[in-house]
Amino acid sequence: MKRSRLSRYGANSLFSVALLVGTLGIVNYLAVRHDRRWDMTAEGLNTLAEQSMVAADAIVDDVLIRAFYPGGDDGALRRLLELYEDRNPRIRHEFIDPDRQPQLAEQFEVTEYGLTANPLTGQGLAFGTLILERGERMERVETGAPASEEDITNALIRLARDRFETVYFIEGHGEKTVQGQEPDGLDTARARLEREGYTVGTINLIVDQAVPDDASVLVWPGPRTEPFDEEVAMVDAYLNDGGSVLVMLDPPPAASLGSLLSRWSIEPGDDFVVDVNPLGRLMGIGPEVPLVTEYTFHAITSRMHGLMTFFPLARSITGVGAPDGAVTTLELLRSSARSWAETDLESTEAGLDPEVDRAGPVGIGVVATADSAAGPESAESARLVVLGDSDFAGNGFFPQQGNGDLFLNIVRWLAEDESFIAVSVRAPDDRPLLLTPTGAAVTGYLAIWLPLATIVAAGIVVWWTRREDAAKSRREDAANPRREDAAS
Repeated sequence: MKRSRLSRYGANSLFSVALLVGTLGIVNYLAVRHDRRWDMTAEGLNTLAEQSMVAADAIVDDVLIRAFYPGGDDGALRRLLELYEDRNPRIRHEFIDPDRQPQLAEQFEVTEYGLTANPLTGQGLAFGTLILERGERMERVETGAPASEEDITNALIRLARDRFETVYFIEGHGEKTVQGQEPDGLDTARARLEREGYTVGTINLIVDQAVPDDASVLVWPGPRTEPFDEEVAMVDAYLNDGGSVLVMLDPPPAASLGSLLSRWSIEPGDDFVVDVNPLGRLMGIGPEVPLVTEYTFHAITSRMHGLMTFFPLARSITGVGAPDGAVTTLELLRSSARSWAETDLESTEAGLDPEVDRAGPVGIGVVATADSAAGPESAESARLVVLGDSDFAGNGFFPQQGNGDLFLNIVRWLAEDESFIAVSVRAPDDRPLLLTPTGAAVTGYLAIWLPLATIVAAGIVVWWTRREDAAKSRREDAANPRREDAAS
């Protein structure tokens, strides 16, 4: 009887073990054949940013990333590079210890590597040099700090491009400067363009007397005075030849470029936009800073869902459309319904006057296009973007919410780089857990002993439960001999 019961229990145990092993085997097989990852971190720390995925997808040839790091490895960087490999198998990486392979380090002129310290925690961090190779082309990442996702993504973008674009900023009428480091300067915008592989230059149309032949995009950043007719003619001719132009205006008394924009069915208003959207108040900005939260669908704004953009001191921009359909205009950006275009430029207490002011939403960004079949003066794929504010791309506002993304996406679209339009990589917040020595020791002990204690406790509970079940079974057998005989 007892032997039969033990045999039955043993068979049940063996079956349970076999079932568990078989289930684990099937799960492991499926996991190997169908690799899936779930990023449970609040900021998506284990997932590539959208722009990084776009950059990885743009790689059509084999790319090898050589990471010259002290010791020949770095856990954080290796995990990051594996994310790019998972996204695109054409991307591969290998780690190299420059001290153990000095000839290879010398071949690639690697001198930047070593250790640095986290300024918040004092923790030692490794840094090195990344060499990205695509055929005969090569890109370097040397920052003197641990390589970031943005560094690698920008290098991949530069590597993926088969043509090199030049963006010229027009100057000569009080425009914002690309080297300016003041809050309204464009140094940040210039640096971001250069990191993506664009060449940035400046041009004075009166001095140079022509738009350079290699100009992919012209940017007119906030002219204070009206240009000469000769300058207007040169930019208009450039557009008619299929050029791309970004015009960023400011409210009066700044220049309106009306003589140029009227040729392309765009009308700048003699006003400034006032926005009493309560969301702006919550974010600490005044009514003189229109806030855009919804965008007209266009390639420029296709990836900007959920991002806000700010336009301090903006004027209205309206697309009027050409009567013969030669130019197509699209209102890209509009202020909120609780805004209006204020025409009383001298008033210190602005208020909506329905007789002279235009109630919102108010357009503050317009796109105009024309092709060879319908463009004025036989235009060929002309692209023009006009915004009623130039401060949004300045150093002070470029990092805010989606301002930088909007500026970069406009330039990418104008340069016909639509495949790289995305939301930029954002650095995660550095939120280290700082512990006292006692706290660190307690945490270490808990990490080691708590799992062991849990396993031991679970074992005791299982043993006690089985012991009680066996005792109960013996008592029932003693009380009912017939039941015992039937079981045997």
